[in-house]
Amino acid sequence: MKKLFVFLSILFPAILFFYGCQPQEERTYTEAEAQKIYDNAVKLWNGGDIGIVDSLYAENCIYHNADVADIKGLEEMKEFITGVYASYPDFAVTLDESMKFKDRTVITYKATGTNEGPLGEEMQPTNKRISFTGVSISKIEDGKITEEWNYYNSLVINKQLGFKLVPVEEK
Repeated sequence: MKKLFVFLSILFPAILFFYGCQPQEERTYTEAEAQKIYDNAVKLWNGGDIGIVDSLYAENCIYHNADVADIKGLEEMKEFITGVYASYPDFAVTLDESMKFKDRTVITYKATGTNEGPLGEEMQPTNKRISFTGVSISKIEDGKITEEWNYYNSLVINKQLGFKLVPVEEK
């Protein structure tokens, strides 16, 4: 048993060293492009300036959001952002430092806002404050986001707004 432990204690670090020393694939974006995207995202999600969308997202971008159908293209993205700020005029996001990979960045964030506008045709404003965390994964090509996945727990948001999950009764 002792020999097995010694063997594994040597083998495990050797495996970690071998795989950790593998050459990393070259990124499809520069550090300056990543910083520009980060800075523009901070501006966009802290005031809703849709004029920034054209410099942040590619023309044929796809935005996957946890709560809505896929958003495709710049115009749909601008409509989505306008809707967020219509519902939450003080919506603000604090971005953490991004993690950079070959063709993607991953950023965790904290978002806050006050629901002062309707959330839909049948959901009137609650005037309640929300605060939640999430993660955004952005695929980058030619200095712009071509595809983005945004994940957060909408149940937390709905609870803060005063809504509750009610199971549908089967008939």
